[in-house]
Amino acid sequence: MLETVVAAVLVALSLAVKGPPPPHNFLAVDARRHRVTITLIASYDGTNGGFNFDGYSRYLMWTVPRGWTVRVVCTNRGPLRHSCAVVQGAVSTKPAFRGAATPQPQIGLEAGHTARFTFRASRKGVYRFACLVRGHEEARMWDVLKITRGGKPSVVDLRAK
Repeated sequence: MLETVVAAVLVALSLAVKGPPPPHNFLAVDARRHRVTITLIASYDGTNGGFNFDGYSRYLMWTVPRGWTVRVVCTNRGPLRHSCAVVQGAVSTKPAFRGAATPQPQIGLEAGHTARFTFRASRKGVYRFACLVRGHEEARMWDVLKITRGGKPSVVDLRAK
């Protein structure tokens, strides 16, 4: 119990100092190969009690054209276990695309660990990057992934619109 409280206080103090960086720092585009690399840092800072990706909780929207390959680098910066997965619909436990989740997404990555996964954005629609560790998605630990008919990959803060 004391370890958990101390860890939470240390994380809050160390992360409260900085706000999230511009979201474009987490997107790399290879237009020639039709491939994007998305970096998701779970518990980037203290936003939403640490239940966030890249300092955002439900306000970041990634757009990727249909047919592109999506590589995701998921790093857990927080003291709790976290995962990254692409899901569709209400609170979900299944990835929306084959291979679109870190290993054992309901268990999550330990603090300081990184996992990668790759999937093909084969269907248009609105999905979410979510943490599938029990209770985290309900705590609003998700952001939007929109797969479009065409266009260019992008990432935007939905509050800036």
